[in-house]
Amino acid sequence: MSYDLTPGEELTHILYAAQSLLDANYPLDRLRDSAHVDGMAPLADFGAFLLSLPEESGGAGFSALEEAHLHAALGRHLLAPTALASTLAARIALETGRDGLAQAIASGETRVCAGVSTRNDHFLFEPDGAAMAVIRTDDGLNLVGLKDAEMEPATAMGHGRPLSRLKDVRSVGNGFKADEETARLHALLTSAQLLGVARAARDLAVDYAGTREQFGRPIGSFQAIKHHCANMAIGVEMVSAQLDMAAIAVRDGREDAAFQTAALARLAPRVALQNARLCIQIHGGIGFSAEADVQLFLKQAHLLRNYLGATDFLSLPSPMFPLAKVPA
Repeated sequence: MSYDLTPGEELTHILYAAQSLLDANYPLDRLRDSAHVDGMAPLADFGAFLLSLPEESGGAGFSALEEAHLHAALGRHLLAPTALASTLAARIALETGRDGLAQAIASGETRVCAGVSTRNDHFLFEPDGAAMAVIRTDDGLNLVGLKDAEMEPATAMGHGRPLSRLKDVRSVGNGFKADEETARLHALLTSAQLLGVARAARDLAVDYAGTREQFGRPIGSFQAIKHHCANMAIGVEMVSAQLDMAAIAVRDGREDAAFQTAALARLAPRVALQNARLCIQIHGGIGFSAEADVQLFLKQAHLLRNYLGATDFLSLPSPMFPLAKVPA
């Protein structure tokens, strides 16, 4: 079985327009202000939250492949997880028969934040102004209303994105649970954003290695730095190839879609974290400072990894070696 992975004309146009939007509205230096909160209006006007919804439901009718590549572009610009949550929330609302709510979320009228459930707490990322949250729990995704919810500020990692603790944990069980297809899309798109983080960290490291001089030479000319940059590039290509495989499997409804997506979810966080760490190492002492943008990639990789959650990869049947059926 073979596939032509060359981006088609429509995908090329989407990514070109998205890049222009991201450059204009979400430059990386916006995050030097730790209190900055990403607005979703430009993405909503672009139709980012409607991209793969069916046309009869007001969506653009594209597939998971186009949506995955768009989220990889969002990942390069370290978009707030609100963008992921809005995309997923619109789908959950639609699949539970709440078309009006889906349109309100997709248009940006109803703000949705992302959240993560731990053993004892529920944490929300940038919840100010959010009417709902898509919270990742051990058993899946839940779209939860935040009206009258009690929250308290929590300490964010390294003074990163604003974080709050949801005090009334019972409300999480009263929301709308995502179906298997949306849960799979969550893994695909979160992994795509992690790919974007890995790509941006690689590019930042290579650019710095070409300009920073030591002993009268660019540090990129030293063998150890070359090896680091090469390993970062290899990691990006690995995740990129697996993203295409998973997105095609999801798009075509193939039997191995769960396996391919789970494999991607295992690979993407490791590569994103590794690239962010190597990028810091290549930058040296300044890489650990708040003055450099490098530390932002490590924080984003950790945040997305937690929103992605653990994947029980080994319990899934491989497309090449399916698990034997256990007799009844």
